[in-house]
Amino acid sequence: MNQFDDLQLTELPLIDLQLMMFSGKGGVGKTTCSCGFARHWAQKFPDEQILLMSTDPAHSLGDVLQMVVEDTPRLMALPNLQVRALDSQRLLEEFKIRYGKVLELLVERGSFVQGEDLSPIWDLSWPGLDELMGILEIQRILREREVDRVVVDMAPSGHTLNLFGLMDFLDSFLNALDLFQEKHRIMSQTFGGTYQADEADTFLLEMKADLAAGRALLQNAERAACWVVAIAEPMSYLESRRFIESLKELKIPVGGIIVNRLTEPTEILEKFSALSVPQAFGLPQQIKEPIGSLALDALFAQLKPLASLAIAPISQPVNFTKFSPNFQDFIADQRRLILVGGKGGVGKTTVAGAIAWGMAERHPIVKFALFPLIRRIH
Repeated sequence: MNQFDDLQLTELPLIDLQLMMFSGKGGVGKTTCSCGFARHWAQKFPDEQILLMSTDPAHSLGDVLQMVVEDTPRLMALPNLQVRALDSQRLLEEFKIRYGKVLELLVERGSFVQGEDLSPIWDLSWPGLDELMGILEIQRILREREVDRVVVDMAPSGHTLNLFGLMDFLDSFLNALDLFQEKHRIMSQTFGGTYQADEADTFLLEMKADLAAGRALLQNAERAACWVVAIAEPMSYLESRRFIESLKELKIPVGGIIVNRLTEPTEILEKFSALSVPQAFGLPQQIKEPIGSLALDALFAQLKPLASLAIAPISQPVNFTKFSPNFQDFIADQRRLILVGGKGGVGKTTVAGAIAWGMAERHPIVKFALFPLIRRIH
């Protein structure tokens, strides 16, 4: 028996939430935790309908659950649990079909731009758009009572924060469109003597109401919470701390943090435990990757509050021997752009930084720039 075995999952807070979101640094186990928690909710509330949804365009729900996961909800081993991978592009296309002409009309009414000039804007991949489509869809699902509770496997923390930035931008955008429409109202009243509300007014009212309701859902601590998933490594801790601070600034309720893949208690757990969050749990490293229903249930049964873990003494820092990079000389090969890609959490940033640093040392008079792509390619 180890120190994780005696935890009862009832220690995990189970208030009357409708929306539980899981996010964090790439590759730390967000999908695993969201799948495990969805199964727990379904077993805890057998008379309620639970939906597990991913808003991550590069999700791995199917890999973890060992089943095909598509945009159409499918039963997930339990009779009251469904799983769905949101197709945000389909939702966007439906939005364009429903509201595209109205948007073109509004822009034409308030500017010299022709409606067809909006086409390039539709084709843009705005940061946070996948998550925004997801939140609006979740809001619709809960409003129409299609399910009782939703568990969301979200994209990595940076993409999740883009959602809230996009919502602020759309608020301002709708206010600008409202000014365009107000110009039309005044002109109609002045030259026609009357004004009859039209489809543009309906669109503005509906969109403002949807965005306000979406924000209200995310910020309501009695209905929603965001859980942060991490691993016991310095980079994961730093990103988790920044993410939690950002969530609080945005007034998004933080449910707690789960530190995944623990092999033994380490000194960094003290830092995780000191984070200002309601709950902090640990999950042990598994001998085999936890995939499939039985493995997920077994994993979640091992949750342990971080406060109950014995903390190992602080070890001495490791001094690494410096050596020259042994990859090819990209400058000599006349390569001006190097792209580093891969699954979340595998070390893309570390490898990219090492390449940039090594090339800068080899070629001190050459200027180098290192920057992340805004979105993952999928």
